[in-house]
Amino acid sequence: KRHGVYNFKQKKRYSVTDLVSCQRKSLYKQLGVEQEELLADLTVEGMWSAVRGDFLHNMTYAYKWREMDMEYKVPLNDGREAMVIGRLDMYDWKTKTVMDLKSTKNVQWQIKKGFLPKLEHILQVQCYGTMFEQYIPIENLNIVYVDNSDIVTYKVKKHDLTNWIKTRIQEIENAVDNKQMINGEPSGLCQFCRYQTKCQSDGNGIEHTPMSAPKGGSDEKK
Repeated sequence: KRHGVYNFKQKKRYSVTDLVSCQRKSLYKQLGVEQEELLADLTVEGMWSAVRGDFLHNMTYAYKWREMDMEYKVPLNDGREAMVIGRLDMYDWKTKTVMDLKSTKNVQWQIKKGFLPKLEHILQVQCYGTMFEQYIPIENLNIVYVDNSDIVTYKVKKHDLTNWIKTRIQEIENAVDNKQMINGEPSGLCQFCRYQTKCQSDGNGIEHTPMSAPKGGSDEKK
């Protein structure tokens, strides 16, 4: 992967992030819809946010079992298979604990406002638990939130998401085969999505003014 060598087809291949985020966004990816350009200006703060996660992920070097990749096969109703790709941040073999690291900002403020832990993060670590449990013993699931000054860990209840994963993927595959559009699942993350114009035009999606635009759109207007 680091050398840019891939031996797989993009379609019917999902990341765990695809499953726990907006279904419509995952559908756009499967359809090969071109991503748009975000309209927000690139600031120093924005650049730091983009690389902060990479710096903080150096914490994973404290564990011998880290950044473990997984390919998880999901049988579809028509006999085909889809593949879910996941990468486990950290695993403590002594306590049999899966840990997913999330870099963010203002951790204490988000906790006070009830924004953490996020549902998609809970589902994500539960997906890892489901996918990896057939290979390694898992007794605990933790989400570790980290900002520039705080580290907060949340314990998440184990839950077998085998059926949830299959249902989630099957609904997307059905939409592809039947040429149907899935309803959007608007959230605060929509402002960072690179399909906002497309999502708004398809209806039942974002309601705010799109903060992204098709590539080359500004030049065409000129």
